[in-house]
Amino acid sequence: MLSVITHSGGSPEAVSGLLSDLVPGAVSGLIRDVILVESEGDGEALAALCQDAGARRLPGGLGVAVREARSDLILLASAQLRLDSFALERLGREVSALHPDAAGRGLALTGPAFLGIWSPGPPQGLVTTRARLLALAPGVRLESALARASRGAQRLSIAG
Repeated sequence: MLSVITHSGGSPEAVSGLLSDLVPGAVSGLIRDVILVESEGDGEALAALCQDAGARRLPGGLGVAVREARSDLILLASAQLRLDSFALERLGREVSALHPDAAGRGLALTGPAFLGIWSPGPPQGLVTTRARLLALAPGVRLESALARASRGAQRLSIAG
């Protein structure tokens, strides 16, 4: 159902939590594949982590990863995104109920509120279409793409 694209955030430890959180989603069928965009300096520890988690490492940046994704619906995830079993279940329900127009706008996964319940945290993930991500400027970094593509997206507070 979803292809997940993420990056290491500079170290294998930064992404190991996300990869382990995604395993139940892969087992349930929510997650179709996971792609890790390689950064300069990613080493053998990251290669082993990806192999253990069943994730693919791809050089070439976000655009290459978006084109290589197996699903047209993509979860662009920062390395800090955390999805427990409740959050994965809720995400699955929300994705199943997404109208095609809403999928084009996106579904931003936000963290805890900064200033109370009316001020959601920054997006840590975004479910959107392949076409929306391919429309971004070539060479854009994952964190910038997440911020840009999340503008106008529906918010879902499930990330912690």
